[in-house]
Amino acid sequence: MTRMPVRIAMLLAATLAAWQPSKARAAEEDVQLWQIAIVTGDLAKDTALTVDASQRWREAARGGDQQTFRFSIDQRVAEGVRIGGGAAVFEAGGSTELRPHQQITIVRGGFESRTRFEQRFFDGADRAELRLRQRIQYTHPLGKGWRASVGGEVLGLLQGRNAGDGASTDQWRAQVRIMHAVNDRLEVAASYWLIGFPRGDRPDRYTHVPQTVVTWRF
Repeated sequence: MTRMPVRIAMLLAATLAAWQPSKARAAEEDVQLWQIAIVTGDLAKDTALTVDASQRWREAARGGDQQTFRFSIDQRVAEGVRIGGGAAVFEAGGSTELRPHQQITIVRGGFESRTRFEQRFFDGADRAELRLRQRIQYTHPLGKGWRASVGGEVLGLLQGRNAGDGASTDQWRAQVRIMHAVNDRLEVAASYWLIGFPRGDRPDRYTHVPQTVVTWRF
C-alpha cells in the first residue's frame, strides 16, 4: 500500500469517528449504515448489466431498516456515452416501493455525469412519484489498485406521490469514496455520504451514511 491511500483512508476514518451529533441537533440529524453488494459485467458487446443489493440500518423514526434490490442494463451508443434503464424494489417496515428508471451516463476522463429519471410506486399512494436525479462525480487513481472519488447529486421531485403535491427539491447528496481492487474481478470500497433534505421554512434535515461496498465483475 502506498502512503497516499493510507493517509486518505486514515483521514476518512478520522472524519467519521469524530462526528458526534449533539442533543440539540439529534432531532434533525441521524446516522445510517449501508452495506452494498454489486455484480456487474458485459452481456454483449457494448451492453452491460449491473445488479446491486443493499442492507440499510436506519432508526425507526426514519422508516426502520431497509432492504433494496436493483438492476440496470446500459448500452454504449457513442464514445463515453451510455443509455439504459432498469428497476428496483425497496422494502422497509412492511411497505414496498417499486422504482423503474431510465438514465444517460456521460464519461469524460475522470468525470462522470449521470441523469436518471425515476417513477416511484408506493403502497397506498395516490399516484406515481416522478423524480429526476443529476449526479456528477470525479474519480482519480491514488496508486496501484487504489482510487478515490468525490461527487454530488441533486434529486428533484417533478410530481409528488400524493394528489396536490407539486415540484420540489427532494434531497441532495455529497459523497467521498476510497476503492481498492483486490484483483481483476473483486473491488472493495468505503464511503461516506452526507444527505440533506430541504424542508421549506423548517430547518433542513441531514443524514450521515458510512457505507461499505463490495463489487464483483464477471
